[in-house]
Amino acid sequence: MQRIVICDNADFDAVLPLCLLEGLGIELQSFHDPTEVEDYPAWIEHQSKGVQPIDFRAFHGAFGDLNCGSYDPMIRDVSLQRMTLGYQTASKLNATHLVFHHGYVPHTSWPQNWIPRFVQFWKSFLADKPEDMYFHLENMLELSPDIMCETIDGLADPRLSACLDIGHAHCNSTTPVLRWVEKLGKRIEYVHMHDNDGTSDQHRAIGEGIIPFQDVCNALNEYSPNAIWALETHTNGLQKSYDWLKENGFTSLQV
Repeated sequence: MQRIVICDNADFDAVLPLCLLEGLGIELQSFHDPTEVEDYPAWIEHQSKGVQPIDFRAFHGAFGDLNCGSYDPMIRDVSLQRMTLGYQTASKLNATHLVFHHGYVPHTSWPQNWIPRFVQFWKSFLADKPEDMYFHLENMLELSPDIMCETIDGLADPRLSACLDIGHAHCNSTTPVLRWVEKLGKRIEYVHMHDNDGTSDQHRAIGEGIIPFQDVCNALNEYSPNAIWALETHTNGLQKSYDWLKENGFTSLQV
């Protein structure tokens, strides 16, 4: 693993002290809600000051109802507008890693049609983006890693990789989490870590669900050694999750 990052859960002021105390990077998530765009300027000013001592900054873009491979060009256009706003906001915060949802919803579009539209969308979106800005596609409702493998391979852009969300893979897919790690392999360069009991997306602290995190972490180090690990639990579970990583010897593996 490259490093460990704390997701602020849109609770910046509560999470920032943990990042500073432990010397960890931060993933800024306050800007995922497009209904609150009018608050973005104040948030940018406030958070820019707070993150000055933090050298690694990631950013989570909007995702609700976005579909970059949609059959409807108007849906793709709205997706582009939201993603462009996310990129512009991340740039103002000097974030170098952006997380966007992959966005495929099973049974709503034939993969063989959806994938080419998605690839073309992302080729166009990345065309004018800087070489030192990295984009990570996160699984949400995907049933298996297959479509993500195809889209990432189809783009073949070093700036683009997978964000494997462990909790989403466990509760939303029909594929075991370890298989996700094995299949995506080195395509994984960013990971969202949170636990659940398999029935819903609960964002529990590591160890409070039934995901075999010891095995998952070992597999990530084997198959995706360059991945960044981002703790994405509820705010009150972040310290416990980081302590779990420390107690199990994973924090010492940062490079």
